[in-house]
Amino acid sequence: MMREVRGQWRTRAMDENRTSYNASFENFTHEYPYDYENCTGNYCTPIEVCEPDNSQELASMSVQVSVFIVAFLLGVIGNSLVIATFAKYRRLRLRCMTDVFLFYLAISDLLLLLTLPLETTETILGYWVLGNMMCKLNYGLCAINTYGGLLLLACISIDRYMLVVWARAAQALRPSMLCYSKLSAIGVAVTSLVLSLPELLSTSVNHSSLRCEYVGNEDDKGRVKMWARVAKITGFCVPCVAMLVCYSTIGHVLMQGRGRCFRRQKTLRLIVALIVLFLLFQLPYAIVLSIRMFITSYSCEQWSGIHIAEDITRSLAYVRCCLNPLLYALVGYYAL
Repeated sequence: MMREVRGQWRTRAMDENRTSYNASFENFTHEYPYDYENCTGNYCTPIEVCEPDNSQELASMSVQVSVFIVAFLLGVIGNSLVIATFAKYRRLRLRCMTDVFLFYLAISDLLLLLTLPLETTETILGYWVLGNMMCKLNYGLCAINTYGGLLLLACISIDRYMLVVWARAAQALRPSMLCYSKLSAIGVAVTSLVLSLPELLSTSVNHSSLRCEYVGNEDDKGRVKMWARVAKITGFCVPCVAMLVCYSTIGHVLMQGRGRCFRRQKTLRLIVALIVLFLLFQLPYAIVLSIRMFITSYSCEQWSGIHIAEDITRSLAYVRCCLNPLLYALVGYYAL
């Protein structure tokens, strides 16, 4: 099994490097450590690829599969309950901006989690089994709903900020707020599609590794993959900045209130929990992507460590989808 996994990593790295760096030799940025020889014109054939340690690979796969299973079970139950609550008790009548954003966040997280069974199967088997069309569909659902969920978190932060800090203005705009929130949700969907489209078009079943992954061409020279990393980092930074600014301002306003209201203390703790848990599960993946984007020369040990770190931190980011139903139900309960 590990021999098979190691061979897949070798093929995967060679294919990615061939498509990303089929350019002039002096402009090569060595994303993967190679020895080059047999250069013909502008193309140099890599003859050696670093291979990850077997024990590290097994540990990484175990962590990913465990996280995927837990996230899928808990997340599907939690988000389905949120959607069922809106359907049964409110008959899908979204009465305010918070309702709109929480409803679409639950749908986005649920669709994202539904991609995990196929990704878990691919992680265990080491290859994609359902053909090119399902590869693009599964990847598209994952990418679009990842961006969508993150951007909706930013929308919720701004909505709460308006209701608490600019309460009078929000009250005056209340009749039109529902319309604005629906337009915002549509804007989030369009933005998510645009951010994921370039990489989605370049994703298919790799005929060498048999995995569903980015398969570039000789013309893009790694630009699509670079775009994907920049988009993912931006997708983290936007809600992160929105949450830090909005919730810190909300906390400051609440602390200015007189007395030590128990409800206010609970709200402040919830604010801290929202920020800390978001950073805990999303920040590591953003850091790893930044390292891969800005550091272009690795030793074999560093290459293996970064790839394993990327796989593990990406899987941990799915935990956010499990916590969102609980945390943002409390947001509505405390009228935060």
